[in-house]
Amino acid sequence: MRTPCLLAALCWTLVTSVAPAVAAESPSPEAKARPAGPTAAELLQRIERLEQALRAQGDVQTEALSKENAALRRRVRQLEAEMTSMRTDLDDTRAAATQPDPEVEKLRAIVETLQSDLCLNDGRKPVLSQLDLELYGYVKLDASYDTHETTTGNFTVFVMPEDARTKDNEYNMTARQTRVGLRIKGPDVEGIKTSGVIEGDFYGTGGPSENRSTFRMRHAYLQLEWPEERFTVLAGQTWDLISPLNPNTLNFTILWDCGNIGHRRPQIRATKKIWLNAQKTVDLTLQAAVSRTIDRASITQTDTGSDSGQPTIQGRTALTFPFIDDRPATVGVWGHWGREEYDVDAAGHAENFDSWSAGMDLAVPVADWLTFKAEIWSGEALDTYFGGIGQGIDLGRLDGLGACGGWLAAAITPWEKWTFNIGAGVDALDESDVTVAGTRTMNRSVFGNVIYAINEQTSVGLEISHWVTEYQGRGTGDALRLQSSLIYKF
Repeated sequence: MRTPCLLAALCWTLVTSVAPAVAAESPSPEAKARPAGPTAAELLQRIERLEQALRAQGDVQTEALSKENAALRRRVRQLEAEMTSMRTDLDDTRAAATQPDPEVEKLRAIVETLQSDLCLNDGRKPVLSQLDLELYGYVKLDASYDTHETTTGNFTVFVMPEDARTKDNEYNMTARQTRVGLRIKGPDVEGIKTSGVIEGDFYGTGGPSENRSTFRMRHAYLQLEWPEERFTVLAGQTWDLISPLNPNTLNFTILWDCGNIGHRRPQIRATKKIWLNAQKTVDLTLQAAVSRTIDRASITQTDTGSDSGQPTIQGRTALTFPFIDDRPATVGVWGHWGREEYDVDAAGHAENFDSWSAGMDLAVPVADWLTFKAEIWSGEALDTYFGGIGQGIDLGRLDGLGACGGWLAAAITPWEKWTFNIGAGVDALDESDVTVAGTRTMNRSVFGNVIYAINEQTSVGLEISHWVTEYQGRGTGDALRLQSSLIYKF
């Protein structure tokens, strides 16, 4: 913009200089009175000064443009250097990607060696390539103090009478409840899902001492499931159909012989589920099983269940439906019937008696943080089902002992990682069936515990329970039990 302005100024100067000269050829009267204008020499001097000024200004602009161009050239050279460096790094990365990683190659060699070792010489496939296996379980340490002797000490099912040992307190510590299991899945064929479970702990009998416990089987069964038909067949050893619920206690026996019945035994079970409404919120479950009555010995030490020559039948029907805030509640009715043959002498004389039960279970989630569970039952000859306080027949009458009982419990989870459980149970014999002194006639307990989850795998718990056991013709057993547990799940 400066150069056009200077040219305009130069033109204006020329005009103002030439105009007086033109006016001089025909001077007006007023012009005659004005002084004479600049001479040609003065005009040339002015023009020369303007040209010098223009050259000076042009030199300044040229110098500025030269500096700007020099800076741009330096920036372009810098960008070209960076682009060259980036191309070099990219080429190096591509070249490295095509070369094998030594660590990866080492791991690949180890895997190939293991695969080679697993291959059988006769061409058979290793079992690990065929099955989906999941190892599970937990490690548990229990420490307990009882104000009076209980059976068995590591856990409690009832209290010994105080007339035998007065205030005989005891302390126990054990890791025998530690549990190991294996879940097996597949293969699934033609819409049938197959699975199995093997599980055990260290409460097996026959261990020579507490620190050399024997491993025992808890569960060992296979299962076939037809999902479309909602039908399942189970074969093997697992929980009874009767009394399907358990209270959440740290005590290993979960109120067995004190209101909670049912155990694990070999069986073949069928389960059918039926939706009763279009919304699929009301579910009917029908179950039946053929099982074995076991673990009772007569005077000849034979198994009285197998000696009867027939199996035991179990059944359960349950209804699940929306209850409080549409949370699913379940009510079930169940029972079993079996026969036992008891040898009364070595000559083979025997007495037959029935083993049966009838009961009901209830599970109600009142809120997200509160759930109630309960069971009630009545039956006869229930010792192998943990009923009748571990007693099945009256040796005076040579007939089954009638019993009734039940339990209830509440699980409370008011805060994350914290669980509180409270409950009570009772098991009582029909005293009219009792003729032998020393028979346990009633067993009851009240418990409360708190369990804190240190993390997803590890938890610690503390439980307090009060136990009272009454005897026919003997003193009553009374004990307060304090138990702590540390559990690591895997």
